[in-house]
Amino acid sequence: MCRDAGAKEIGVFPSLGNAYWRRSALSEKFRNEVKSIRSPEGKYREVSVPRCRALKKVEIAQGLLDCDVFINIPIAKDHTGTRFTGTMKNMMGVVWDREYWHRNDLPQCIADFASYRKPALTVVDAYNVLKQNGPRGVSVGDVVPMKSQIVSTDFVAADTAAAKLFGAEPGDIRHIQLAAQMNLGRIDLDALSINRIKL
Repeated sequence: MCRDAGAKEIGVFPSLGNAYWRRSALSEKFRNEVKSIRSPEGKYREVSVPRCRALKKVEIAQGLLDCDVFINIPIAKDHTGTRFTGTMKNMMGVVWDREYWHRNDLPQCIADFASYRKPALTVVDAYNVLKQNGPRGVSVGDVVPMKSQIVSTDFVAADTAAAKLFGAEPGDIRHIQLAAQMNLGRIDLDALSINRIKL
């Protein structure tokens, strides 16, 4: 998809390694593309978060600062600290000091950082969803096949839809509610034009 759109270089955070890609049934078909993906980790830079309430400054991966287009591809799952992991929670993967967030109002820090750099596109992987004991799970019984994908240019709307699919009310997930209050995206899905595609 990125190559077809004209991308000269693709970077992935965090580094996934070859074993990750080999799990896919399409790994052999896209072997050359996978080899060309780089993992620009190791360099972080401190930035100010202008619209923040709890998060004043944050050290983020230099690769995110350097990229022209940012696509967020979270895996929807349960999380003990936030109830639900989606687009906004996934962005913690580019942050150096995640423990600070956990000590200083985690949902507000998540919403604050989401205001720093919005993804151009969000693709939520909700094919096999970890419904309990997240973020890692303890058995295959924690995973429920939902065979779904949510794609949006509005990451708050994407998290809202993913949370509903997950079985949660978005208003009960504080970082989604905060992001909507900060006007970072839409939580009122009924007011949006949504295309539902069945394959």
